[in-house]
Amino acid sequence: MNDRAPGASGPLQPDALRKRLAAGRFGKRIFYLPETGSTNVFAYRRAQEGGAEGEIVIAETQTHGKGRLGRQWVSPPYMNLYMSVILRPTLAPADTPQITLASAVALAETVESFASFRPEIKWPNDILVERKKLAGILAESCCDRSRVLFVIVGIGVNLNFPLESMPERIRERATSLWMLTRKPVDRTAFAGQLIQNLDRCYGDLAEKGFAFTAQRWESYFRLKGERVRVELPDQPICGKALGVDADGALLVEEEGGRIRRVVAGDVNPVEP
Repeated sequence: MNDRAPGASGPLQPDALRKRLAAGRFGKRIFYLPETGSTNVFAYRRAQEGGAEGEIVIAETQTHGKGRLGRQWVSPPYMNLYMSVILRPTLAPADTPQITLASAVALAETVESFASFRPEIKWPNDILVERKKLAGILAESCCDRSRVLFVIVGIGVNLNFPLESMPERIRERATSLWMLTRKPVDRTAFAGQLIQNLDRCYGDLAEKGFAFTAQRWESYFRLKGERVRVELPDQPICGKALGVDADGALLVEEEGGRIRRVVAGDVNPVEP
């Protein structure tokens, strides 16, 4: 079977995207870049210069795409989606993880609308299908002592990414919508739906509170109730994943009954 996605080299259509988003809060200004180092870096600089909430940065490729924990996000041209959005939430700095969870809900809902399967969220920000990574989120915030100045939400989604184009090091743990469905994805349509879902989920967080967002997030959380191992800087912990608390931290119940809050770290299932 040919593993190359038909039409994978077609560029995004920024004018069509702007037209679709004209009535919303997000996407009134879109920076469409054939190439950039990192959409998050570009958006961060825009925010420092006064860029408005809802500004979008989309690139066809990234030379230094950023993932969590300092990892690189593989970003081949004209296949996938690499974008960042500027947010200026009225949140305390301690509450910024809520933004990541709301963004993960929007991303999971978008994937679900383009496929015949329900994706899963791996805390806090990866979208998985069949335990392989389809998409990820990197949120970077700028705060002073008492308030959030801005948050940059970066999103990478593997859309028309064939197996043969993936680096060997990620082939066993990554997937794409093309690999899962054998159908090419209209990247402009996917980007438009995702931005509209981000707009709505961000509004829900502000208007309905984090409890509403957390409930939606946990409906996609694949490890709830399962035994997990959390890799932490000092030492790993093992226990049952309970869900998230009011700050977006993962709650893990250790064998002795102690409940640990995890605010950063890699979480993986403990195989039986």
